[in-house]
Amino acid sequence: MAKITLFLPCWSAVLWDNGNFYQSKKYTIHVVDRVGSGDAFCGGLIYSFLKNANAKDALEFAVAASCLVHSIPGDFGLLSIQEIEALATGPGTGRIVR
Repeated sequence: MAKITLFLPCWSAVLWDNGNFYQSKKYTIHVVDRVGSGDAFCGGLIYSFLKNANAKDALEFAVAASCLVHSIPGDFGLLSIQEIEALATGPGTGRIVR
């Protein structure tokens, strides 16, 4: 009998800001679709900096947005700020609370 190993990728990011290095939490995710995840990361980072978030919080928000978009099929991830913040500031389980 063959042994089947399930591999779930980890998702995180790093940020270098003004001489400081930041690393986000790591999420183990089940990828449904990769389309839009880079856009969600960039949008999350820009949004956070426009809201005057510090670099660490901006990174966590961007990674959470990107992580959640991985769980949505297609290239139109409808997420609320509250859903992203819940993942970014929560225990990191990846559960979406709606």
